[in-house]
Amino acid sequence: MRHLLLALVCCNLIYSSVWAKVSYPRQKISITGGTHSSPVALTIKDLEAYKKQDQITIHDPYNKDILTTFYGFYMKDFLNLYAPPAYKSVRVTAIDGYKVDIPKQDIDKSNLFMSYKDKAGFLTVDRMGPARIIAPFKGVINRDLLLQLGVYWVWQVKTIEFIK
Repeated sequence: MRHLLLALVCCNLIYSSVWAKVSYPRQKISITGGTHSSPVALTIKDLEAYKKQDQITIHDPYNKDILTTFYGFYMKDFLNLYAPPAYKSVRVTAIDGYKVDIPKQDIDKSNLFMSYKDKAGFLTVDRMGPARIIAPFKGVINRDLLLQLGVYWVWQVKTIEFIK
C-alpha cells in the first residue's frame, strides 16, 4: 500500500511539473515619452519575448552579497526600441515612488542591465520585481562604491519615461 501511495505522489509531482503553466508577475511596466504616441504597458511576458535573454552573475549587494545570476537584457538595446531620437535621459520610477533620472550617456557607460528573472524564477514584487535595473560589476562591491553606483539600481520598476 505504501509503494502504491508513493508511486501516486511521484506521478502527481511529475505530471504537475510537466503541465504546469508559467506564472508571470501581474505588474506591468509603462513606457512613456517614447516613439509611440501613447504610453505602452509591457508585461513581464512581453519583456521575456523582447529578445533572447542575456544573463549576468554578480554578488547582489542588496541581498547579502549572494552570488546571483540575473536574466534579462541590456538597457541600451531595449531603449533603442522605444526611445525618441533626441532624448537626454530616462526617468525610472519604482512602485514605491523612488525616481531617478539616468542620463543617456550613463546608460551605456554603466552598462545597465534590466532583469525580470533570476535562478529562483520571475522577480515578483516581494523579490524586488517585476523588474530590476542593475549596474554590473565584478566581485563584492564595497559600500562607498555602492553609494555611487547604487543610485541607478532601481527595483520594482513601474515606469520608464524618456526626457527630452
